[in-house]
Amino acid sequence: MLVKTRAVAVGLAVMVAALSNAPAQAQAARTQQEQWCDGLGNVPDDVQISACTVVINSGGYGAARLNTAHFYRGLTYAQTGRCKLAIADFTAAIRYDPKDADAYWSRHSCRKELGDLAGAAADRKAAQAIDPKIEEQWEQ
Repeated sequence: MLVKTRAVAVGLAVMVAALSNAPAQAQAARTQQEQWCDGLGNVPDDVQISACTVVINSGGYGAARLNTAHFYRGLTYAQTGRCKLAIADFTAAIRYDPKDADAYWSRHSCRKELGDLAGAAADRKAAQAIDPKIEEQWEQ
């Protein structure tokens, strides 16, 4: 089962910013769609997928945001049994950030689930090359 480790990281970042003297504008700059896409707000899976789709299709975001949106949409697809759709999103996330170990690891999990053992092994190797502790983080 895939774990939303990035949601925890995003939640911690929001909490740290709120506790620091960060300008209130920085918090307000995140749209509701971005927050829902990132798994914040405890929204249903279909709402999270739709929010990520809005972010992806908006044309107003750079590579880092698009990487994150594709990653989270991919995770939600994977967690709801739609690994073929998830693989496409993880591939897009990797295209926006080739050093995204989490996207490689997540794509590895879906490929393994779909029986693509060679693809899964290649993604696992790529993820571990970027982050040698990736397996420990996801297998908790």
